[in-house]
Amino acid sequence: MKSKLATIKHKMAKVLLTLVCLLFVTVSFSQKTEVVQKSDLENLPEGKKYAFIEPATDTSKIKFVATILAKDKNRKSVIENMYFAIREKANKMGANCYKIKTFTRDPLNSEAILILDSYVASDSVLTQNSANHEKNIVFIFGNERDDDNSITFNINGEKKEIKSGTYFKITLKEKEEVKVSKGGFTGAAMWLNWENDKQPAFYTLSGFGLSDFNQQPMNGISFNTGKINRIGNISVGLLLTQLLKQGN
Repeated sequence: MKSKLATIKHKMAKVLLTLVCLLFVTVSFSQKTEVVQKSDLENLPEGKKYAFIEPATDTSKIKFVATILAKDKNRKSVIENMYFAIREKANKMGANCYKIKTFTRDPLNSEAILILDSYVASDSVLTQNSANHEKNIVFIFGNERDDDNSITFNINGEKKEIKSGTYFKITLKEKEEVKVSKGGFTGAAMWLNWENDKQPAFYTLSGFGLSDFNQQPMNGISFNTGKINRIGNISVGLLLTQLLKQGN
């Protein structure tokens, strides 16, 4: 009996592995990256980060590495996939930070295209860049593409709506607690509080922004209920705030 059970488990594992491999191949073939422009910089050490460059950061000391394009099917959730595809190529070229060049959706060809300018910066510049992030701000996302459904949630018991393609921005204040909930009595809830120099936080109510958990710092994913999920990678979160619109 045990032998038969082991055989069944082995077969199920093989089927699951095959399905995972097919999914990986499908995603790989649908997504393309390409270096549009490259600098003369050579033999740079591989980048370990890919930080969003804040407008307030002094960029006189950063060096251009390459302009990289990612193209994928115009899915309901595609931005973070293209970000990580560009990041992988940029890191191998030595880049560790980026600026947004363009993002477009082409319904006619069912394509989405993201182009980022990649740079290399010193640790001190990246530290200053991190300090330039807006503090005690929380961004809540609904659905990514603007032709999708709206999502409702509550802030301190008051009903709110996030239209697709937009985000809700909350500014935390000292000595105030903000309760965010979704799904009623059996749903999910979280409590947000002001902290000194608190980095921006990003949450999704639909699940997009979470496709590459292995690429995100695990200490950043501190809340995950299946209904309210934290996007732990700040660079992904900031990218989304630039490509989507504020809805409140």
